[in-house]
Amino acid sequence: MENLLKGKVAIITGSGRGIGKGIATLFVQQGCKVTINDIDPKPCEETVAELKALGGDVIACPADVTNVEQVSKMVADTVAAFGKVDILVNNAGTSRDALIHKMDDKLLRFIIDVNLKGTHVCTQAVLAEFLKEDRDLEFKKIVNFSSTTGVSGNIGQANYAIAKGAIISYTKSCARELARHRVCVNALAPGFVETRMTAEKKPGMKLGMPAAIRGIAINAIPFSRNKRGGLPEDIARIVLFFSCDLSNWVTGQLLLGDGGAMI
Repeated sequence: MENLLKGKVAIITGSGRGIGKGIATLFVQQGCKVTINDIDPKPCEETVAELKALGGDVIACPADVTNVEQVSKMVADTVAAFGKVDILVNNAGTSRDALIHKMDDKLLRFIIDVNLKGTHVCTQAVLAEFLKEDRDLEFKKIVNFSSTTGVSGNIGQANYAIAKGAIISYTKSCARELARHRVCVNALAPGFVETRMTAEKKPGMKLGMPAAIRGIAINAIPFSRNKRGGLPEDIARIVLFFSCDLSNWVTGQLLLGDGGAMI
């Protein structure tokens, strides 16, 4: 199916690279106008240039998703450029691992802020547009990113599990509260996906995973045994469903995108 998002406008946080970039690429292919966001300006600008070369109608809005003023400006800039917002994809997130007895308060708070607080700040900011009286009969979409770690927990990731688990409850609360305004709020819990966060970690790298742990994660995926993890485009297709009119009667749901790892 083509042009599933024709005439729609989306803000995709963390879309300068990784899964977010994959979502933005698919959205542009489906006729959507997109605001590209990242905390770093460079990947924003690079992705915008790539998508414009494909014919995409996109703008760059670098912003820290935990900063209320920066996020409010991102929403305002989107409306100024495209006239409205129809879809918010709360994709921005990160992880920093540590065993529980070695996890200090700073590390705990950082992961909760980026993943959970960032989701709330962006949701709150876009509601200024979604809750306008003249848009009450339109379906609007919010897609939040949890994780299989938020569903089942994981060794060394208690901070990440707290944040991603809370996003599931936050999604259900938002869905109940906003349903009367026709705002559909759903969540996606990806499993192992090939990004810079899951790349093989080498000396000097802040992000990444040890090769042995990567191997275990990939081998747990029935679809990809000994071959590959999930790809950004695998996740993007799920987000597309939650964002287009095909899911107008779906809200408050969590969908696992893990290639069968948690069967």
